[in-house]
Amino acid sequence: MTDIETREDILLIMRKFYDKLLADDSINFFFTKITTVDQHLEAHFEILATFWEQSLFLKGGYYNNMFSIHKDVHEKQTFTKAHYDTWLQHFNSTIDEHFEGKYAEQMKTQALSMATIMQIKFQ
Repeated sequence: MTDIETREDILLIMRKFYDKLLADDSINFFFTKITTVDQHLEAHFEILATFWEQSLFLKGGYYNNMFSIHKDVHEKQTFTKAHYDTWLQHFNSTIDEHFEGKYAEQMKTQALSMATIMQIKFQ
């Protein structure tokens, strides 16, 4: 396996990751009922790819407030520890199934950091 190197690699991760999220009844309602992300997946993937390109490769271009967006969702339906754990498990397993290396590990570490900060901030 190779490391994450391109936007296309990130898009592959996002598509496979969302396949898992949408198939998991313990969490999919956030994407199908609480929000309408499932109706705009390709556009959402592009936003996520820009976020992760900036995060991993310092490319720039992501200007949204990721925490504010997720806080709005949390206020509609509370994220529980189980939701964060499920999200991280699917995220990490998706990366591990397709990539290994510095950026793969960095992506998983940053996702854990974001989930941890959200759990603290959204209490």
